[in-house]
Amino acid sequence: MIQMTLKKYLIGAAALLALAAIAFVPHGLLDQTSRPAFCNLCHPMHEQYEVWFLTGVHRSIKCVDCHLPNNNGPNHLIWKGIDGTKDVVSFVSGVYPDHITATAHAKKVIRDNCIRCHNEMVSRISTEGRDCWSCHRRISHRLNEFSHSSL
Repeated sequence: MIQMTLKKYLIGAAALLALAAIAFVPHGLLDQTSRPAFCNLCHPMHEQYEVWFLTGVHRSIKCVDCHLPNNNGPNHLIWKGIDGTKDVVSFVSGVYPDHITATAHAKKVIRDNCIRCHNEMVSRISTEGRDCWSCHRRISHRLNEFSHSSL
């Protein structure tokens, strides 16, 4: 019970931080934080960034196009604040895993964004109970035999 209350407070605090950032952050800074090079600055994600950059799969889109909700503007900004705050705290504190994995919420967001962008193709197949990247392994941001073949 205490953990749920703490989680609600943290989400509320992150949402307030996001709203304050929108209101007081200099114009253009919010756009800068949406660029892949910015994500690579302080995250322990150099390998993921390199795979994204070198393989060409989805290279023309930004990280936030897949990794943040894009169903409406306020939801996008709230989760940008929540995820950004979590990422900064993790990096500054040095408490982050050696192997980064997507949370259940992140996987749902990514899957929803895949379907949103590829709706015409996806409408012809059943995606029930499957994640897009279980078949499309090249989009997982990991160096493997599939990404090496395109280098």
